[in-house]
Amino acid sequence: MLSRRSFLNLLLAGCASDALAHSPWGQYQVYRQKHLLVLSSRDDPDTYPYSKILVDALNRTVPEAKARPARAINLERVYNLLKSDQFQFALLSRSNVRMLRKAEGPFVGKEKIDLRTIYEFNDLEFVVRSDFPDELVEIVAHGIVDSLSLLPNASAAELVMKNPYLHSGALKVLR
Repeated sequence: MLSRRSFLNLLLAGCASDALAHSPWGQYQVYRQKHLLVLSSRDDPDTYPYSKILVDALNRTVPEAKARPARAINLERVYNLLKSDQFQFALLSRSNVRMLRKAEGPFVGKEKIDLRTIYEFNDLEFVVRSDFPDELVEIVAHGIVDSLSLLPNASAAELVMKNPYLHSGALKVLR
């Protein structure tokens, strides 16, 4: 199992600090790589307040993740940030996650985003890009499981395990 300390090191592995050192965009990229950013959307009004609760819980159990909430102006921006791999994690309503996964609604004709669920909180799904490493998702999922008492409306693990889009790293933790 990957140590929690290694979590931050793996997030930083992709940093090219010399190439990024002189532009504000580069510094923002470094910030995104140093922090577990939980993306939400103004189109999903319940997601940002809950993302703050989720981030607080994660920072108590996995402080090296340096989790932070982030809010996009709309779901189109969420799509672009996830599709371009600028963000890996998002907390969105189940219906918006479905639209992104299946390229429905405003995303008809666009490429689908393969999002995998880490955990569910009533109608909200905490998702990650499918290509995010199992070992790192396991650490995040452990952080959530260890914080369930701090997370209102967290679904029972038995229900989350029935989600057909559950990330394999999260499944290992929930078993």
